[in-house]
Amino acid sequence: MKRKSNYRIAPFFLLVLLVSSCSDEREFITVEKNDIVESVYSSVVVEPQDLYRVNSVVSGYIDVIPYAVGDKVNANDVLFRIRDVQSSNNSSNAKIAYEQAKKNYSGDLSLIEDLKLELANTANKRSNDSINYFRNKELYASEVITKLEYEQSELMYSNSKNAHIAIENKIKRTQRELKSSLEQAKNNYNSSLARSEDAVIRNRTQGKIYDITKEEGEFVSLQEPIAIVGSAEKFTIKMLIDEVDITRVKIGQTIIVNLEAFGQKSFKAIVTRVSPKMDNRTQTFEVEGEFKEIPTKLYMGLTGEGNIIVDERENVLVVPREYLIDGKYLETESGRTKVTTGAISLSSVEIVSGLKQGTKIYKPQ
Repeated sequence: MKRKSNYRIAPFFLLVLLVSSCSDEREFITVEKNDIVESVYSSVVVEPQDLYRVNSVVSGYIDVIPYAVGDKVNANDVLFRIRDVQSSNNSSNAKIAYEQAKKNYSGDLSLIEDLKLELANTANKRSNDSINYFRNKELYASEVITKLEYEQSELMYSNSKNAHIAIENKIKRTQRELKSSLEQAKNNYNSSLARSEDAVIRNRTQGKIYDITKEEGEFVSLQEPIAIVGSAEKFTIKMLIDEVDITRVKIGQTIIVNLEAFGQKSFKAIVTRVSPKMDNRTQTFEVEGEFKEIPTKLYMGLTGEGNIIVDERENVLVVPREYLIDGKYLETESGRTKVTTGAISLSSVEIVSGLKQGTKIYKPQ
């Protein structure tokens, strides 16, 4: 839902005269020059700089929480230790698989050793069949044996030779597969160890713990927020600006901030960031500011109001906004007059053309 922009700064007051008669009563003013300040209004929330939510990178039970809410922490400090049961089991299983892969590749029960024995047997058979074949070849040439006997010996030699070559190829293929399995098992084991190390959650930046949502012994799921950490000294103000006003907001503009915790006291800040993307849910843009006049004590979540000064005009013709008709007319002694407006504050509007100083204008009835 869109929020209607407000303009909260009114730098002057105009004298309103009341003319009375028996038949009519009209309010009027005489137009004069004055200063006008135009601003874009928004509610304000105070947040620590570098604020981030600490999420769990594993699922498990919180074993240790060494800090409490309000404690100051340094970068890389351990904020939580989580006992990840699943990762521990996975790590154990990965270690077993890795050890088995090593044995399969080079241990006493290596599959390669079995294949080498098979290779030796096929080599012996190939050698015997070779001797028998070449002997029968000579005998057949001398017509000592029949052609059938010769062809049988030739077939046996061919089969044993092919079997020997097949075992050689199988050994090479198996060596590649076992080596690949060993490397994969090693990678899985190392990855499981890394996941186990993830159970230690470290702080990202120097600051203070603003909230802890879990207690020791509680279960935490993957990516569940468990703490809020941010700067201990530096704070940012955040505002949501309507899309109809965002084009007028620029980095470096002054913000007048009023916080509920400090009553009517105002503080100056400047715009430091304008989000380049609109939030479609609220149809607003997030704007951040930095205090130039820092309150004595700030807390996360303080609220208030902010006015971003987008325009300042000095010594210009101004009239009360309630005197303006349909955004472009004023009622003078000579009738309705069309005017061109400029800067607009909460209570006043600049008249750029169509009206002269000293002109008497009447409040619409």
